[in-house]
Amino acid sequence: MGRIFLNRPEKRNAINLAVWEALDKAVAAAEDPEVRVVILGGEGESFCAGLDLSPDNELLSTMGGQPGTVQKVTLFQEIKAVQNIHNRLESLPKPTIAAIHSHCLGAGLELVLCCDIRICTVDAVFGLLEATLAIITDVGGLQRLPKVVGRGHAREIAFRGHCFDADRARRIQLVNDVYETRDELEAKAVEMAEEIAANPPLAVQGAKDVFLFDDEVGLKRSLHYNAARSSMILPSEDIFEAMGAYLQKRKGNFKGA
Repeated sequence: MGRIFLNRPEKRNAINLAVWEALDKAVAAAEDPEVRVVILGGEGESFCAGLDLSPDNELLSTMGGQPGTVQKVTLFQEIKAVQNIHNRLESLPKPTIAAIHSHCLGAGLELVLCCDIRICTVDAVFGLLEATLAIITDVGGLQRLPKVVGRGHAREIAFRGHCFDADRARRIQLVNDVYETRDELEAKAVEMAEEIAANPPLAVQGAKDVFLFDDEVGLKRSLHYNAARSSMILPSEDIFEAMGAYLQKRKGNFKGA
């Protein structure tokens, strides 16, 4: 059994470049044939609060300044690089289980959508908040979410940019089960992983390979277009207003520019 933890608890595991780079290395390590199943979790009080919006996040520097061709190409390349990390997690040749507690927002939700099975605690909160921040969800959420919860729920989640609770997540089949405590969540994740790992790996991995073959037929084209659309709209006046409103805990005044 392999374990991958988001380990930035002081920031509620908000994602910056270092987190994605560490995740990429962890996924590579999980490709070890001796590992038959992987559990993804988060250290500290939250699973993942989403993209780190603090000024020192190097990922945000590409969004600032005056828009230009070089900047947009750089941003496009960065989005594609992160998409590839998520793709590698999804394409692991063994089952993956996301054990989610508290916040699972934005990039965190996109991350767990790469896992085969998702379970959570009763206090879990989900959402794709990018629409409220004047950006487009762009590392796989718009491609994977409709396949999990259906087109209608996925579009509502993406367009509204709201948070929703574990009960709704279970009702729309975003998660399989909900547990009262983190201890129960951990115990169930380990129990499930051990049960899967005890099965013949060729059969389990063969089944996953077929699932992936079916899923990937249109994914790469969609991700490429998604990255292009994201890089087209950044930077903008609205993104600076959205970031300021978020940090100042006020309502944003957006102009569509």
